[in-house]
Amino acid sequence: MPDQAGLIVIGELARRSGLASSALRYYERVGLLSPAGRTGSRRQYRVPSVERVALIQLCQDAGFTLREIRVLLATGGRRGRPWTRLVEAKLRELDTRIAQAEHARALVRHALACPHRNLFRCDNFRAALQAHLGSPRRRTVPPGPRRATPIVKNGMQGD
Repeated sequence: MPDQAGLIVIGELARRSGLASSALRYYERVGLLSPAGRTGSRRQYRVPSVERVALIQLCQDAGFTLREIRVLLATGGRRGRPWTRLVEAKLRELDTRIAQAEHARALVRHALACPHRNLFRCDNFRAALQAHLGSPRRRTVPPGPRRATPIVKNGMQGD
């Protein structure tokens, strides 16, 4: 409950936002949240801080990093090139993640319905494996000694 000056203590902000007080203190350290003052050793915040924390959480849910959120909040609104560039880049990133998730869902659905007992014998699954191997997002293994023992996956031996 706000005091007469319209301030709430950190515990109340934590309760209203569903975050731990330590998370709110972390938001302060990274420049996302500022207390209005202190009463004794307890931080106090203005009531609109509840909405600011909710906005930070929404941005995190959308995939923005805390650094990106700090840039978004620093612009003070939707105007300006930094805000536009950052949001457009995040939209492209989300579109990519959605396409990857849809592809993964289709592959999992196929695995459930596939008549082959061993997916490695399924032409659709093998095509998906080959596409993944040719994908630019595939991680490269740093050069070094090869394993002395073979890796066994799904009953098949490989390296």
